[in-house]
Amino acid sequence: MAVLRGTYSSGRLLTTCVLLCILLSALTLYGKPSPDHGGSTGSSLIQALKSPFATFLPKGQKRDEYLAICMAVRNQGPDLPEFLQHHYYRMGIKRIYILDDGSTPPMSEFVDTFGVPKSAVTFVYYNETQRVGSMQYHMYNECAGVYGTNHTWLAFIDTDEFFDTPGGESIETVLRQLELRDEVGSLGVNWQMHTSNGHLTRPESVREAYTQCIYDDAEHNGEASDNKHVKSIVRVRDYAGPINPHMFNLAPGKITVGEDGVDIAHWAFRQPISRNRLSLHHYAVKSREDYLQKMNRSNAMDQPKGWEFWNHVEHELPHVLCDDMLRWL
Repeated sequence: MAVLRGTYSSGRLLTTCVLLCILLSALTLYGKPSPDHGGSTGSSLIQALKSPFATFLPKGQKRDEYLAICMAVRNQGPDLPEFLQHHYYRMGIKRIYILDDGSTPPMSEFVDTFGVPKSAVTFVYYNETQRVGSMQYHMYNECAGVYGTNHTWLAFIDTDEFFDTPGGESIETVLRQLELRDEVGSLGVNWQMHTSNGHLTRPESVREAYTQCIYDDAEHNGEASDNKHVKSIVRVRDYAGPINPHMFNLAPGKITVGEDGVDIAHWAFRQPISRNRLSLHHYAVKSREDYLQKMNRSNAMDQPKGWEFWNHVEHELPHVLCDDMLRWL
């Protein structure tokens, strides 16, 4: 019996050692512990975690955050502090995924300048060898696929787009009301597009500096206004990939609605334009200095804006006062 007990104990010890070896091998293959903010390198989760930039989500990160932002970024470090502070502190969005499209240096190196808790920002870095066609769509799909289960809704916006709640409700309040309708899979929020306000050089704050917008063309149901464009906040369970940067495919039977709950049938537009509950301020051109940098930077879809767009916003469309964002300063 003593021999049998010894053999049994040795067997258990051997089994334990084998399991530990397998576990250690898996950790070596799939990544390494994170520093003080979350991130990874994109293009597939395994490739991400094997990357030298790879990190896991920070210890203690909540996985029940109701709403998060997925945003594609490329060499826009100076734009991030105001964007992050506004959405974290003013809009109550506590998780932002920065999908870094090959910035040099990576945007994660600026994390100490952001002015929000490091734990609120998760970085996903894509190097140049990982670039594919329609890169923005690729990054959106990975953001939804890898992180979507942590949230109920994901907003897909850019660094020059700021949410606002002109009606006094929070974004979460609006979404929770819409969530009561099972057929609602996405919310489309109308733009409010800002002009350069005559600025030649970069100002300190976009919310303070840019207080002129293009008109809504209410007389013609918004037909001549770029403000008819929407950006989407998608219900994660219904996400089925982008149609374009504005609208998304959804699960069968699901619809995109506006702030009034009415179905949006168009692929990018919502008319008549309204921003009674939610608005998306779009700082499309900023200063002339900023716009030059934007043209040189291109974007994740390889569709850079040119001077035609500048002239369209600055000279072709009527301008109106839009200083709502000053109240957040």
